[in-house]
Amino acid sequence: MYSYYDLKEFFKRQDIRLIMVADAETRVHETKNDKLTVKIPAGGVSVALDPIVKAAQGIYIGRGKTEADKAVVDRSSKFKVEASDGEYTLKRVFAPKEEEDAYYYGFSNQTMWPLCHVAFEAPEFHDEWFDGYKKVNERFAKAIREELTGNKKTLLWIHDYQMTLVPSMVKNVNKNVIMGMFWHIPWPTWEVFRILPQKKEILESMLCCDFIAFHRGYQASNFLETVERELEVRIDRERNQVHYKDHVTTITHLPLGIDTDVIRSLLVDRKEQGLMGKFVSSMIGTPKEEEDPFEQFFNDHKVIVGVDRLDYTKGLLLRLRALDRFLEQNPSYIGKVVYVGIVAPSREAIPSYEQLKKELKAKAQEINKKYVQKNGWMPIFLLHDVFNRHNIMQFYQRADMCLITARDDGMNLVSKEFVLASSKSDNPGMLVLSQFAGSALDLTEALIVNPYDVNEVSKAIKRGLEMDKKEKIERISHMVTTLDERNVYQWAEEFVKASLASQITPRK
Repeated sequence: MYSYYDLKEFFKRQDIRLIMVADAETRVHETKNDKLTVKIPAGGVSVALDPIVKAAQGIYIGRGKTEADKAVVDRSSKFKVEASDGEYTLKRVFAPKEEEDAYYYGFSNQTMWPLCHVAFEAPEFHDEWFDGYKKVNERFAKAIREELTGNKKTLLWIHDYQMTLVPSMVKNVNKNVIMGMFWHIPWPTWEVFRILPQKKEILESMLCCDFIAFHRGYQASNFLETVERELEVRIDRERNQVHYKDHVTTITHLPLGIDTDVIRSLLVDRKEQGLMGKFVSSMIGTPKEEEDPFEQFFNDHKVIVGVDRLDYTKGLLLRLRALDRFLEQNPSYIGKVVYVGIVAPSREAIPSYEQLKKELKAKAQEINKKYVQKNGWMPIFLLHDVFNRHNIMQFYQRADMCLITARDDGMNLVSKEFVLASSKSDNPGMLVLSQFAGSALDLTEALIVNPYDVNEVSKAIKRGLEMDKKEKIERISHMVTTLDERNVYQWAEEFVKASLASQITPRK
């Protein structure tokens, strides 16, 4: 299995400098009780990128968000991230609130996000949002240009839909720079993308990259069709290369893996329950004498878990409908099955997200009222909080099932983390996974469902809960092998190699 240390040696052999650019930071500073603290995000893309930039001893450029973030950086907006196995520089970009709101809550997440996901949420188009988006992209580009000095070969690795204008803003700064982009969310069909007023500017900027990768082949194909329909390009289908204005961009798909070693290291003693243990205690009421509440909860129930950001793309309402249908069709499970939905707060300044939170609460209350028992049992628990990764992995390891009903998802790392954590259990849980999550093409031994078909999801829940131990172990083991073979370090090396190979001629 390819490891962190293998990737570290790979970067040494390449003698290449890495500059990683993404909206999300790998570290977040906060002030609590007049004390400065730093934490690693509980999830998201930055968690996957952190060990890669550390292995390269590179520079990570991300958006600072708090006053504490400002307080710890030097005059160049940098500070050193240090660990026992390596270090790197984190450089922060700061923007005024008005620009930040237009860039993040506006164009990124009310225009590009719904446009790219097939979730039937209409994108909104406002000139002032795009103006703010452009200004913040320019701030990132300025931070990058400050680092593109000297003659050493540099890989500028840009991430995702928040950074689409950055490539055109830095393309001619240094001829020794190779520019790659990874697109983490779905790329829509041309018929959808064509409605975007700023489509040409965004596509032309992205084609300033030498290499662009998506999670899945159909997403790369959608991108190729989009540029072919919108721009005067020449496409070499054999090499998946786009020729545009004397520049060549190679397009491919490269599914993101997880850090399987780190996930295994997080599977700590169950006694370290933390905040998750407190929530479990509150769910069961008065615990049995001399019995640990956490153990009691899992001993007394079939536990189905869901872990998501608050987002309409995750199919959370569809999931509750499917659970309701399951209990209707299988009344023998009433009083025995509990769904614990961990819903991390996200983008609640956006009206559609705040509305979704209200609808989830109302639906959960409706279902609980329908099935509540005299002993206080209820089927649905929604926890709107952020838990540390130790607690989440501990919950995965004990759960009987993980239910993922994404309407559309570029990858979905939760599904992969659950499989790995569950594999460390004597009697592993089963994964019910939406066919519209990118991970469904990797985790083929999961129970794959159409989340819009509540009857199909209901049947999959029943099958997963009643599956015999031997079959579960076989399915989980098969998926773990895939995860080990395609982990995040292998993904990073393949991206770097492909980026280096893509630059046919040096930049002018």
